[in-house]
Amino acid sequence: METLAHKRGGKLWTGTAQAADAIPTGIPRPRLLRSHEWTRGDHAYRAELTTYVATPVCSTTPALTAPLELPDSWFGRLREAVETLSATPAPPGRGPVITQDYVHRALPRYVGAAETETTVHRWSLAHGDLHWANITAPELNILDWEGFGPAPHGFDAAHLHAYTLPTPDIAARVRDTFADTLHTDEGRQAELIVAAIILQAADRDPVHAHLAPLLKEHIANLR
Repeated sequence: METLAHKRGGKLWTGTAQAADAIPTGIPRPRLLRSHEWTRGDHAYRAELTTYVATPVCSTTPALTAPLELPDSWFGRLREAVETLSATPAPPGRGPVITQDYVHRALPRYVGAAETETTVHRWSLAHGDLHWANITAPELNILDWEGFGPAPHGFDAAHLHAYTLPTPDIAARVRDTFADTLHTDEGRQAELIVAAIILQAADRDPVHAHLAPLLKEHIANLR
C-alpha cells in the first residue's frame, strides 16, 4: 500500500498486522508471513506477504449477482467465523469500522426515519467489509482484514446480506444463517446503518447504484 509519509501508521496501514495478532486462528483467512515498509520522497510504502489462497472468491465484485451452489456446511463455517470474531476483544486502540458520530449523521440523512435509534448500544469486533469479493468457496477463507475493528453488533451479517440482495435465494440463506443476530433490535439497527453507508455511495459507483433500490425496498420492510 502507499500513502503520504506523514500519514503512515493509520488504521488501514496497520490493519493486517493487528489482525494477525488479534484474530483467533480458527477463523479461516490468509496468514501474514512478513511485511516491509520503506519511504521514497514524500511517500511511504508497505508490502505484505501472506499465505497463498488457491480457492477463488465467490464474486469478482462485492455484490453477488449470480446464484452460487454453496452447501449448508459452508454457511455453518461462515456463521462460526463471524460469531467467533464478534466475541473477540478488539485490540487496544483499534479504531472503529464506523464512528458513533457517523451513525448519528448518516441514519437520519440516508434512511430518513425520525424514530430510528441512532445511538449504538453494543459494539463488537467485525471484519468491516464482508462481501462476496472477500470470501472464497468451496473452501471458506475471509480475505482483506486491513479494515477490521469495532462495529455495531451484527454489522458483518448485515453487510453481507445487503450485498446479496441481487440474488434473493442466497440472500434468504444468509438471513437464515444469521437470523439470531439480524432478527433483533441490534441487528435491525445494523442493517439500517449498512443501508445508509451503501446509499451514500450510490452516486459514486455502479455496484452501489444497483444495490440502492433493492436496499430501499428492504429497509422499508424492516420498519
